Formats: sequence, structure tokens, C-alpha cells
Amino acid sequence: MNTASTTVPATITLGAALGPWECIVVGAGPAGAATSLRLARGGVRVLLVDRGFMPRGKVCGCCLSPAALGELAQLALPGFRAGAVVPLRLDTLALSYGGSTARVAFRGGGVLSRETLDAGIVEAAVAAGVDWLPGVDVVSVKTRDGEPVSVTMRSAADGTVATIGATRCVLATGLADRVRGATEEHAIEARRGPGTPGKRCLIGVGTALPADCVDLPPGELRMTVGRRGYCGLVRLEDGRIDVAAAIDRAALREGGGATQALLAVLGRTSIAVGPRLAEALRAARFTATPPLTRRSPPSSEGGRILRVGDAAAYVEPFTGEGIGWALAGARIAANTILEGAGVASVGEAYAGAHRRHFVAPHARCRRVTSWLQSPALVSAAVASARIAPGIAARIVPLVTGAGGRGGRP
Repeated sequence: MNTASTTVPATITLGAALGPWECIVVGAGPAGAATSLRLARGGVRVLLVDRGFMPRGKVCGCCLSPAALGELAQLALPGFRAGAVVPLRLDTLALSYGGSTARVAFRGGGVLSRETLDAGIVEAAVAAGVDWLPGVDVVSVKTRDGEPVSVTMRSAADGTVATIGATRCVLATGLADRVRGATEEHAIEARRGPGTPGKRCLIGVGTALPADCVDLPPGELRMTVGRRGYCGLVRLEDGRIDVAAAIDRAALREGGGATQALLAVLGRTSIAVGPRLAEALRAARFTATPPLTRRSPPSSEGGRILRVGDAAAYVEPFTGEGIGWALAGARIAANTILEGAGVASVGEAYAGAHRRHFVAPHARCRRVTSWLQSPALVSAAVASARIAPGIAARIVPLVTGAGGRGGRP
């Protein structure tokens, strides 16, 4: 498995990738890479493309829930199987609000940088026979009247444009989802929705900081909840500090950007923000996401186009469920494609399986994120956890989903 020090090289050029392919997977994050890996192991000819290169950092997703670790075990990645790469064990949740902090046992999870995780799954996919084409922008994905999918791509290096055919396309393009298919733009915006009146609009913000900027023991996840968002700090396997936050978009605009907004959230915690952490945050280069909302159909164009991961449905996670959801969605999509008899039946079967698996965990996370917006409830939860940490340790898995599979198989 990649250790984030070397690039995963392309196996094909845009000029040579003329197809037709059985499946083109757009987006090489965990959802897309795991889908392509599973399909290739099932004998499908797959092209995996991404606008970036591996390894790469991402805004968040370094915390792995027990469900995520279970999905990774099923993938049998060479680095995990050989013991060359082992996620750090996550065993403590330190939850802070309004100057008070409660530490609760948080068993069963892990921590692994996205540079290592994403590149490792891509490497395994390549080893399984997937053709890997980084550095291309997918301009459009189109199909009509049951015809094969046409995927138009542009090389980031020289601007070369090519249109490639495939029986099916899987979009794993995340929250941004810049790829547009035959669906009308206004319909996509309608699915996203304008947001709920009176409810804050959160933006994901993240960075990685030097190892010595804060005294944070390995295995402890520090979550600080504020009135304008929340922020998590955790130490990665290489020692760096991963920062992942969800901040009210208005606070980012009013408070002078990501650094000031994060300092405002962290500033009132009893885990003091020392000068080293403040200095590191001021020097950091932040990455941001679009607003943390998404509604798109898992299947469209009669089953020719499927969506996995955040491109299919996004519900704001709180403590590491996101990667598990991405890997579970990849498993469901790949298994449906491999078992399906026809294009249309694949689309219907995948949409149904996706809904059955995710309806419960998504509903739970909506309740949790709604609860986080109530100062009284958060304050009461922290106070209760300080008084009875043993009871809190039993409740936390039910709140975060760590106590089960996170959805039905």
C-alpha cells in the first residue's frame, strides 16, 4: 500500500483509452476506487479516471468507523493484509463545549490519512486489472435512448479532448459533482434544494498541521462544538495533526476566513488553544468543500449512470462514518452490477439497495447534527458525560453508529 511518498503512475494515456469499456468510474476516492477494484475482481473491464493524482490529501475522512474498517477488511488490500499499513487505533473521544470537556472511551475505530488510504485502494485496483488515468477532467457524461454512455474528458496537461464509450458509468465525484449528464441543470439544483429556512449552512474545512503544534496523544479524537460549527483534531499515522471542521458559511464570511472561524470554535474549549496551534492554523493552507448538502438519484438514465459515495447522497457525518458509507456504497454498486442481468434492472436494484442500506444511518446523522445546533442539549450532554463517563461510553456508539454496521446489508 502506498505510504504517500510516491505517485501511483497512470497505466494508460487518454489517447489510448478509446474503449469501448464495460465501465468507466469517475473519481478515485474510496467510493470510486473500491467500486473499480470490486468490478475488476469480478472480471469487468474498468477505466478509473480522476482530475488529480495519487497520493493526495482531502478535507476530511481520516477517522474510520468500525463499519469502515470492516469494509476495508473485505477489500483485502495488500498493505492491510501484509500488516505493512495499520490504521492507528481510535480509543478516546474528547468532546468539548463552552469551556467544558468530557473524555469518553470510543472503541473500535481507527485513523488513517487520506493520502495513504486513497492511494492504497487505487494501487489495489490497478493490481486487479483496472486501467488508471489521472490528470483528466471529465467534461460531460451523456447517453440517450438506451445507447452506451459517452464520457468526454479533457487532459489537464495539454488540453486534449477525447470522448470515450462505455456500457455504464459510475460517478464517484463527491459533493462538488462538476460532471453533468443528460439530466437538466435546473433539476439538479432542485434536488440540492435551497436549504431549510433558519438553519445554518455548513461548509467543510480541513487541513493538516505539523506534528508538534499541539499536545494530542495518538488515538484521541478531539471534537469541539461551538455555536457556529464544530471542529475535530486527530493525530495521523505519520504524526501530523488532521483538522476537519464544519463551519457556518456566514461565520466564514464574517470572521475573516477559515483560520478565524476555527479559532472562534476552538477558543472556548478547556483544552487550551496554545500559541503553537494558533500559529500553525494561521500558517495553514485550507481546503474547503461545497455546502454540506446533497440530493441526487443513485441511478439515472435507465441504469446507465450510477452514483456512489457523496455523489449519490450526502448527510453530514460527525465522527467518521463517511468513509464507511463510501465503501459500503461501492460494495452495493459493484455487487449489483456484477449480479445484474440488464442495464435497467441494475439501476432499479441499485437504487433500492442503496435506499435500504442508508435510510437508517442517514436519518440518525440528521438527528445528531440537528442536536448539535442546540447549545442547551450539547452542554447537557458534555456535563452528563463528565459525571458518568461509563454510561456515556455505552451511549456514544448508538449516537455515532459505531455500535453496528451502519445500515442494512
